Formats: sequence, C-alpha cells, structure tokens
Amino acid sequence: MITRLSLSTAALLAGLGLATAQPVPAAEQVAQEQAKPAQNGTEEPGSHPAAPADINVFVDGKLAVPGAPGDSQTVPSKSSERNARLDATPIMALPLGLSDEQKRRILDSVGKSNIPVEQVSAQLADMLPQTTKVAQMPDDVKKDIPLAADFAIIRTKDKILLLRAPNMVVTGEIAVQ
Repeated sequence: MITRLSLSTAALLAGLGLATAQPVPAAEQVAQEQAKPAQNGTEEPGSHPAAPADINVFVDGKLAVPGAPGDSQTVPSKSSERNARLDATPIMALPLGLSDEQKRRILDSVGKSNIPVEQVSAQLADMLPQTTKVAQMPDDVKKDIPLAADFAIIRTKDKILLLRAPNMVVTGEIAVQ
C-alpha cells in the first residue's frame, strides 16, 4: 500500500514538474503579439464603442428628456424648491397618510367627546415632556380607522395633536375649523 502511494505521489510530482517546465513567453513577446493588428478578415461590427452623443440628459440635476417630469424626487434640493422643503422637514413631521375624510371623522369624534382642551404649544416633530396630559383616541375612531389606533391625542383650542404616546413625539395635527 505504501509503495502504491509513493508511486502515485511520484507520478503526480513528475507531472507538475513537466507542467512548470514549459517555456513562458517573455513580456516583450506578449506585448508585441497583442499590438499586432488583426490579420484574419474584418473586425466585428460594433466591437468598438461608438463616440458618445453630445446629448445632455441632465441639466442642473433635472431630467432634460421629452416627457420627463419637471420636478421629481430625484431633482437635487438646490434646483427644486419642493425637494428643499422636504429635505428640511423632520421625518416625524411627514404627513401621516390620513385622508381628509378620516381627519374629519377624528375631528367630529373628538369634538363630541369630553376630552378637555389643553394649553399646549407644539409643532410637528416636537417631543413633549412625559408629564404632558394626553387622551386616548376615541374607541369609535380606533375601530373605523386602524391607523389612528396607535395615536394619543391632545386637544387644543385650534387643533388636535396626534402623537405617539410612548415617545411623546407630535406626528400629526388636525386643524379645528
């Protein structure tokens, strides 16, 4: 068994020795072969990149092609007043996605409830102290608008503030009309 193993090992090493003994062309010879022009017929069409067309697809960061929107999300803030406003808005102050009908529903339900009016001055994305008095969203609103179930509310004289009670961040407001 040892003899077979040593014979196999010797054969393997001999094969490797022959493979490494092959002459390797010099770097100069390889460079010369690569520099030779093609001699076997014509070149494939399209094998060389075409010269770039002088078309400005973007102008000041805006798409300048026919049919492109004038003021999309991808336009840089320095070129879009709308995107500059969005960039300056804290994430917690972005719209909640409540429809006008849902806002009216919340406003009507809170107006009919006995939730007291508080003297709180807060803006969207403000973090209120943990000691701030909040009320729970009325049960009928929680049932009808599942998105509103997670909100606590503060009723002021001119608006209803929607906030996330665990962190006390104002995430929405509905103006009282």
